[in-house]
Amino acid sequence: MHTQTFFELSQEAERLLQFALHNLNALKQMPSGMQENHPTADAGRSATVHPLHFSARGVEAQQETLQNELRKITQQEMVLAIVGTMKAGKSTTINAIVGTEVLPNRNRPMTALPTLIRHTPGQKEPVLHFSHVRPIETLMQALQERLAHYPRDLLAGQLEVDNDMESLLQRIISGTTFEKHYLGAQPIFHCLKSLNDLVRLSGVLEVPFPFSAYAAIEHIPVIEVEFMHLAGLEKGHGQLTLLDTPGPNEAGQPHLQHMLQEQISRASAVLAVMDYTQLKSISDEEVRQALASVSKSVPLFALVNKFDQKDRNSDDEAQVRALIAGTLMKGAIDPSHVFPVSSMWGYLANRARHELALRGSLPDHTEQRWVQDFAEAALGRRWRTADLSDVDHVHHAANLLWEDSLFEQPIKALLHAAHANASLYALRSASHKLLNYAQSAEEYLAFRCQGLEIKSERLLENINQLEEDIDRLERCQESVKEAVQHEVKLALQTGAECIAGHEKQIQQAIHTYFQTGKVPPIELSSTMSKAVLRRSDFEPGCQQIVLEEESDARLMMHKLRASCEVILLSVQENLTRELALHFRHLENALGRILRDAIAPIEARVANGLSQAGFSTHISLPAFESSQLNFNAHQLFTDVIEEARAPVSQARRQGGMRSTMARWLSSNEWRWEEYTMTSARYVIDLPKLQERLSQYVSHFCTQIRKAMNAQIDISVTAGLATFFAEFQQGLTSIDASLRQSLMARQQSEASLAQLRRQLTHCATAAQFIHEDARLLRDDIQTLFLAEQ
Repeated sequence: MHTQTFFELSQEAERLLQFALHNLNALKQMPSGMQENHPTADAGRSATVHPLHFSARGVEAQQETLQNELRKITQQEMVLAIVGTMKAGKSTTINAIVGTEVLPNRNRPMTALPTLIRHTPGQKEPVLHFSHVRPIETLMQALQERLAHYPRDLLAGQLEVDNDMESLLQRIISGTTFEKHYLGAQPIFHCLKSLNDLVRLSGVLEVPFPFSAYAAIEHIPVIEVEFMHLAGLEKGHGQLTLLDTPGPNEAGQPHLQHMLQEQISRASAVLAVMDYTQLKSISDEEVRQALASVSKSVPLFALVNKFDQKDRNSDDEAQVRALIAGTLMKGAIDPSHVFPVSSMWGYLANRARHELALRGSLPDHTEQRWVQDFAEAALGRRWRTADLSDVDHVHHAANLLWEDSLFEQPIKALLHAAHANASLYALRSASHKLLNYAQSAEEYLAFRCQGLEIKSERLLENINQLEEDIDRLERCQESVKEAVQHEVKLALQTGAECIAGHEKQIQQAIHTYFQTGKVPPIELSSTMSKAVLRRSDFEPGCQQIVLEEESDARLMMHKLRASCEVILLSVQENLTRELALHFRHLENALGRILRDAIAPIEARVANGLSQAGFSTHISLPAFESSQLNFNAHQLFTDVIEEARAPVSQARRQGGMRSTMARWLSSNEWRWEEYTMTSARYVIDLPKLQERLSQYVSHFCTQIRKAMNAQIDISVTAGLATFFAEFQQGLTSIDASLRQSLMARQQSEASLAQLRRQLTHCATAAQFIHEDARLLRDDIQTLFLAEQ
């Protein structure tokens, strides 16, 4: 690293952060310096998800963010936030990254509080530091008093009292507090499980959990341990720390979405853990929205977990990268930053190799369940105890499992790079946070300075007009519903016609195939064997295929299956493209409707401010298609999963029945008509065609249902988000005007003093903005040189 250059840039970043913090503090001390919501405004209407940026709460949030960046630069620490939903495998992924088990895995929420996992060379056994334990002690005292008068049977009816919860209840009753330090995996697990159970218990007993006491990153629990993948590497520049964040669906706590947003906005980079099998779930959508909101200031990476569940018809690595980067994240993440992996395989392989290196053998599989999981994944379901005694064989199997997990690529591309240049990542993060602050501060303070020069009458006129515009916005939201519903109805109708047309093509192609024995000419962009398109599987007009050997019958079934798959995949590809085109048309239509509806309000606001004497550019949010999440490709995955649901609910029969069930991925396929006499195997083609046609009809029906649900959910959520952001923009302008009006009612001396203070802060913000932009460019140049 260019040490002298980095030192100079760090010094400049610290100077600008201190300058920005001083500027915010000056604003807090200034009478009428910050925004306030109008007290007589309709509370329901003016309520927003986030506080106004320069309200008291907003300024405090900005100060916390800048203080956090200052701390990271001083300590040269890169914080990589790990985000994901409860069932995405976040804890398993962190264990795989670290190389050993540091976080517990339970089939329930496990991250009520954010937790830091810091790479500490030489710290072989993990240690948890929980110095800021006092708020938890206070909570436990309150719970102790509550439990003394709370019927135990009532509690048992409201809460699952398992062994862990029972242990926690006894600790609370006896007054046993949390320790400040825990050494070893099991004590750490017990501490973290107890913290998460405290969240559940406090919710049932209606005793507030002290989340606000852990808003600052230095107050949350810290696990120090050597990351196995970094052991032995040359000491990097700076400190690498993972941040385990609560998912939006954990513990049923509605505040966690806001906590997630805060934590990732303060990170140096973000790694999203997504579930390959649930990429379209509502909870995953919440995570993607949180990521999209910070993507401009925080580098994003994604691990697509559970990729080991991919089958031959599922998306491959390239398709997954394109799906997430393009369709799901709408360009907010680079495709090269998306890594399909199996976190479980990576974790099991790492732990097995660690145990072999440390002790020369694996622990007894009857005592530690993970050994059984490893053996099944690496050695197969028919593994035997004797297999585990062959150390060389086990080590080789662990290495192969690690390769199959695909974890090597993100470890090298992200973890090694972050370790080598952690301080540079921290510096780049600080430059982006500084620039975000400076841009918003310069706009706000310039607007406030102009407001002091406008007469009270004109300010009052604009305030009244803004109140009317906020009312118009509400009416606008209602009025556009009819136009939106019309476009949605047209889109659904067009989509249904498209699906029906392709269903007809499939049925016709199937009919042709079973009449002629050959796949008809089709368009296929996927890499399928051309031999399938040329060969003849059976004679034209054939009704039954009779074979002497079972192996020949199985081979024939493979041919029939491959031919039908070619037909289905070709139509699926064409249908996917056409539905995606319809979705884009719908996005454009909705964007046009909203732009036309909002334009008069936006014009009135701009004209009113201009006539009053304001020259500052006021930017209100524009509708972005990224607020919608239409995904034609994923429709098929969802439907296929639903069609395969019965597989795990029934036992398959052997022989030909099993073969046919695997072909159509359904246990409902029954071959009662199949006959076997004198070792002869008969395939009844008309019955096969009939069953296949029924499956296709059901498949297309499910696609229509999935399309309808996707459009309905996406449009509703997208419009709600847009109108909420637009209303917040108007509310922010209204609050600034009211602050200016209040200032105009002060004495001339007080007004002159406020003018000087605001002008001084505005000038400082302008300087910070200019210097932060130059700092960002210099850091980016250094970053590229290091890469």
